[in-house]
Amino acid sequence: MQLPPVTNTDYGQRVFRRRIRLIAGPGEVRAALEDTGHAMRLVLQHDGACITAITPEFRRFPLDTCPGAAGPLRALIGMPLDTPMRRMLTEHNPRAHCTHVYDLTLLAMAHALREGSRQYDVEVPDEHPAPAWSRVLRDGVEVHRWQTLEQRIVAPEPFAGLPLIRGFLPWASERFGADPEALEAAVVFSKGYMVSTARRFDMDAQVGIRAEQLTMMHGACYSYSPPAVTRAVRVKTIRDLTNVGDELLDDFS
Repeated sequence: MQLPPVTNTDYGQRVFRRRIRLIAGPGEVRAALEDTGHAMRLVLQHDGACITAITPEFRRFPLDTCPGAAGPLRALIGMPLDTPMRRMLTEHNPRAHCTHVYDLTLLAMAHALREGSRQYDVEVPDEHPAPAWSRVLRDGVEVHRWQTLEQRIVAPEPFAGLPLIRGFLPWASERFGADPEALEAAVVFSKGYMVSTARRFDMDAQVGIRAEQLTMMHGACYSYSPPAVTRAVRVKTIRDLTNVGDELLDDFS
């Protein structure tokens, strides 16, 4: 697929980072996500078998309508906690939601069946002027490390040529289906990688632009779909996290 031209003048000099932290407690999971363009949290409450409530918190987001995505989450109340992630991604419509909060909800559902805390870190250096070695860590331990370029894996050889965004879930489910932990980490990487591609563009130059004008994004999520897209406006949200390490989510424990 031919990607749009790069408009970000410092592309090639930075690193995209995303951190996700999940903390299980009695009857609930607290979850948080922070990356270059987003900072979101939620509390998922449950009865040990099904979701009983989801309370999201939107702290940093790209469109002024994003907090309205709290509404569609109510459709997930009553969902069994052990619903497979692939089913949630294929049989439901993530694009009716804030996709980042939706994905965080799926991770919280899975974590509700575990104990303690879990942390994921995604690192994607700018893929310019050459492919970059990108990775996902779970609790500080590297799970997957792939050389990436323009939405595909370049190396190592067993994965070379495989897509990282469209077409990702079928091959990842086949490769890692016998290891749910490895599959979860791979999905976390794919979602983070997708967001990292925004580094190619000067997002600050879009501040104040109406979502209706950004036709390439239409249908991508809650804010880029009717009726929100008719009133949504881009806001300033970008943070350079290249040299930020353990400061991410340092107030969430």
